[in-house]
Amino acid sequence: MGVSAVTVRAFTGGAGCGKTHMLMESLSAYLEVTPLQSGQKVLALTFMHGSRRRLEERLGILQNLKGKTECTTIDSFAWRLFRRWRSLASALGYSNIQPSEYERVCEAASALAQVKEIQSWVAATFPILVVDEAQDMTVNRLGMVAGLANRLEVFVAADEFQCLNEELRPNPACAWLSQVCAPEELTQPRRTNVDELLNAARAIRAGEAAKSEKFFVVAQTSTPPLAGAWINSNLSWYGGGKSVAIITPTLGAFAKGALTWAAANKTKRGAGPYSIAWEQSEAKAATEYLATIELADQADGPSIMAVLAAAGDARTARDVTEWLEIQRRTRAKLEFSKQEVMKLVEQSFSQRRQSRRSEVRGWKGMTVHGAKNREFDNVIVLWPAAVGGSDDQKRRLLYNAVTRAKERCVVLVQASAHMSRPPFA
Repeated sequence: MGVSAVTVRAFTGGAGCGKTHMLMESLSAYLEVTPLQSGQKVLALTFMHGSRRRLEERLGILQNLKGKTECTTIDSFAWRLFRRWRSLASALGYSNIQPSEYERVCEAASALAQVKEIQSWVAATFPILVVDEAQDMTVNRLGMVAGLANRLEVFVAADEFQCLNEELRPNPACAWLSQVCAPEELTQPRRTNVDELLNAARAIRAGEAAKSEKFFVVAQTSTPPLAGAWINSNLSWYGGGKSVAIITPTLGAFAKGALTWAAANKTKRGAGPYSIAWEQSEAKAATEYLATIELADQADGPSIMAVLAAAGDARTARDVTEWLEIQRRTRAKLEFSKQEVMKLVEQSFSQRRQSRRSEVRGWKGMTVHGAKNREFDNVIVLWPAAVGGSDDQKRRLLYNAVTRAKERCVVLVQASAHMSRPPFA
C-alpha cells in the first residue's frame, strides 16, 4: 500500500479536538493554491451515512467548493467502482457480486483501485480525496483508499481510540497513515470547555477512573424505573431548549425499560413523563417494515401498491409506486418479484436516511455507534449490566458516549459491581 508522488495529510486526536475542522482548513488552503479545474470535484468518503451527512454540511460551508463536492459512503463508492469496471473485476476474479454483499464489493474495489488506469479514471474527476472517521475502515476499504492515494491528493482524519470494531486491532488505517505521512496530532479540545467533561474523557481514555462531580455524574441505578426517574429529573432540570442524547451501548431490557418508564411516569417531584424518540439504522427500519407486510412471490403493480398502502408508510409506498409506474411506462413490465420489491423498500429507507438533514435540537435516543461524530448539549448514558467486550472495548464505548456532551453528562450504571470495574475504575 505504498504511496508515490502524492501527498497524504492526516489529522489524529481525541474526540472533539477539531479533526474535521482541520480537514476543512487544510483542504481550503490547498484549494487556494491549487484550484479545481472545470468538471473536477472533491470526493469525500466516510463509513456511515450519519457521518456522511455531517461531512457534507461541513464541505458545503467552504466557499471555494460550492457545487464541487461529492460526498458518499465508502461502500457506495466501492459499488460505483465495481459497477463501472465490472468486466475488469470479473477478470480479476470478482464476479456475481450483489450490492448488499458489502465486504465482497469492497474487496473487489480494493483490487480495482490498485490498477493504474482506474486510478487515473478516478483522478480525472476527483483529484482530491477526503476521508473522515478513517479508523473505521476494514482492510479492504483501506485498500481502495490506499490504491487511489497513488494518484489523488488525500486528506484524512482518524482516531484509533474511537474505533469500536474489535477486529480492527491493531488499526489498519492508523498503521497505514503512520507509514505514508506524519499525522498531525490535535490535543486541544474544541467541543467543550467544561473541565469535568474534559477530565472524564482523559481518564477514560487513559484507563483510569473518571471522577463523578457536578457536570459529569456517574450514578448506580439498579432498576429501569430508577434510571427512568433519573432521566426525567435531568430532562426537567437541564433539558429545556437543549439538545439531549440518551446513549446506550445496546438497546436491551435496561434501556428499553428506563425509556418506557420515563414516557409513562412522573417523578415524585413532578418531572415527566417524557417520551424519547429512538433512532435506528435504515437497514433495521427496513427489516422491521418488511416484517409487517406479506408480499407474494410474483405480483402485479396494483396488488403491490395495495399491500404497501395498507402498511401505513406513505413515503415508502410513494417511492415504490413511482418505480413501478416507470417500469410499466418504459418497459411495459407488469409483474414484479418479491425480491425486487424488498430491494426497493430497502432503498427507500436508505435514501430517506441519507437525505435527512442533521437535527440539532430536541431529545433523542441512540446507540453509541449511532452517536459517533455527533455532539449534544447534554448526554445521558444508560450502561446496562450486560455490556460485552474486553475492558478496553468498554472504555472505548463509554468514551464515545461521554465525549458527545458539550455541557453535561450523566452515566447511569445498572450493575453495582460495575462501579468498581472498567470502564469505571
